[in-house]
Amino acid sequence: MTGIPDELPRTVSTPLTWAAPVLHREELITAVDAQARKPVQRLGDTLVTLGFITPDDLTSALALQRLDNSLPVGELLIQQGRISRAQLDMALNTKLGYAVVDAERFPLEPSALHKVSMATLLRLNALPLVLHDGQLIVALADPKRQDDMDELAWASECWIRPVIADAQAIRQRLQSIISGRDVSGLSVSRPGAGAEQADRWLASVEQQMADNEPDDDTSLAEENENALVKLINNMIIDARSQGASDIHIETQPGRDKVRIRFRRDGRLRSYMELPHTLRSALVARIKIMCSLDISERRKPQDGKINFARYSPDHPLELRVVTIPTLQGLEDVVLRLLTAAEPLPLEKLGIHPRNLQRFKAAVERPYGLILCAGPTGSGKTTTLHSALSHINTPERKIWTAEDPIEITQSGLRQVQINPRIDWTFEKALRSFLRADPDVIMVGEVRDRETARMAVEAALTGHLVLSTIHTNSAPETVTRLLDMGMDPFNFGDSLLAVMGQRLVRRYCMKCLERRPATTSEIDELLADYLHAGHLSGAAHEAATRADWMSRLAHEGRLMKWHASGCQQCDGTGMRGRVGLHELLVVSREIRRMIQMREPVAALQACAREQGMLNLRQDGIEKVLQGITSIDEVRATSNA
Repeated sequence: MTGIPDELPRTVSTPLTWAAPVLHREELITAVDAQARKPVQRLGDTLVTLGFITPDDLTSALALQRLDNSLPVGELLIQQGRISRAQLDMALNTKLGYAVVDAERFPLEPSALHKVSMATLLRLNALPLVLHDGQLIVALADPKRQDDMDELAWASECWIRPVIADAQAIRQRLQSIISGRDVSGLSVSRPGAGAEQADRWLASVEQQMADNEPDDDTSLAEENENALVKLINNMIIDARSQGASDIHIETQPGRDKVRIRFRRDGRLRSYMELPHTLRSALVARIKIMCSLDISERRKPQDGKINFARYSPDHPLELRVVTIPTLQGLEDVVLRLLTAAEPLPLEKLGIHPRNLQRFKAAVERPYGLILCAGPTGSGKTTTLHSALSHINTPERKIWTAEDPIEITQSGLRQVQINPRIDWTFEKALRSFLRADPDVIMVGEVRDRETARMAVEAALTGHLVLSTIHTNSAPETVTRLLDMGMDPFNFGDSLLAVMGQRLVRRYCMKCLERRPATTSEIDELLADYLHAGHLSGAAHEAATRADWMSRLAHEGRLMKWHASGCQQCDGTGMRGRVGLHELLVVSREIRRMIQMREPVAALQACAREQGMLNLRQDGIEKVLQGITSIDEVRATSNA
């Protein structure tokens, strides 16, 4: 019977009192609850109770231990040949009060089994049985291995309650699930379209590792080359289906696993872990997909994958960056570039006052418009929406981008390639000889590109570009610090749009209630502080403005999303922009030419009606678009 040692002492007359294995869910929950309350028994008494030794054997072993206490009682009994190692392990587990299950026959709960990847379960030889009140009951051959318990708790995000089962029975049950003979794992779908297939392959790889212990990273990967290709393809398809923007592949030194994470709505979430023996093959395969040098591991490389070549049903491009890390390893980041259409400016969530002023700037015949913010803040999306607004047959529009993420008819779009010295600055020089009306430069990265953009704006062209700065006013001083002539730059600049992306509420589970006075006062104080406003007059004017534009049935609302299946229980789904628009007036142009500091530019812009990122975010909180925590996490007061 499962859990009972293969050989018992033949001279023992004491009956075996090892409990019968549990076979039902209710019994198991009761046994686990009782397990926590059971008093701990001495090991020697447990061995006698189980019938593994006689009382005389125990007395003799204790006498020897008093003469030499360097060995515990259990080890002394093994040396004397009175018990086996398996019997000692069983007695130790029984002493701690663990329940026993029959791993071959116990009905598994799919919700429990799917809490941990099959590859991890096979490596740890662990079998999840029941998920009860946030606790995962797991069958293990040796529950005393604290590292295994910690890993299971981390992977499942549950409190682990261990029970005992025969090691071989656990492994055979896992193999049955992997091979499809046991359908316990098929009752509930796992997250991700390709996760089940990948799990089965990973489990087989883990077993080969355990059996063969290959010495190098490539031997195992060669045997599983086709499966590795499928795994990478499924990973990319999963990322797209889950709405991820980036895939992060993080290799670890030694025998630590390779970690793969997806960035969704700006947050990284764990997707999968792979054996360390696959890290070289994994990185090499991705390099091959984007035509990079697989032998170069000392320098960063970047490239692109046209995924339609590998999966015709998924027209998708990925921008790939490899970065060398410690001990000769490499990390890989893949950014998903789905072929997208530009959004209308009205759908970007721009404040009505900012939208009107931004449209007016974009409709000007010449000048420089910049969109500022960190990587991934939606700057390119905003610029393409602006180009869509003015994209008419009468205009010739050139764009230089790296990469081309959004396409639209009527634009002449050029892909930058620094590896052949085809840079933004050189593309801009070429555009000026091609009779343009409007030029978009993907990014102002250096002094030469900035100088050419200013020159193009001064010679009768409308130039749009992005720049990595923290706010709209800081963009001005950043470009002056790059060596721009303040008079030419001040004359050319029309507007700077600063922006961030925050997670938005899930519309399926969004709820509202009238906001309390204290909640409104808190938002109002934050809004006035962010705008450097004070006094009863400003407070009354702001409150009246909110009531006229943002109230529902005469009340300002408090919004909350509790979480649902559509948003994975987070209450957040998708992202929306926070914006601040600095429009260059005569006064601000004079301040640029006089090299006034950032604080003076901000004060002047506020007086002329600029809402900063925090203020725009607070209005979106009152509209039920996002939460105040999201706004505070991405904007300075």
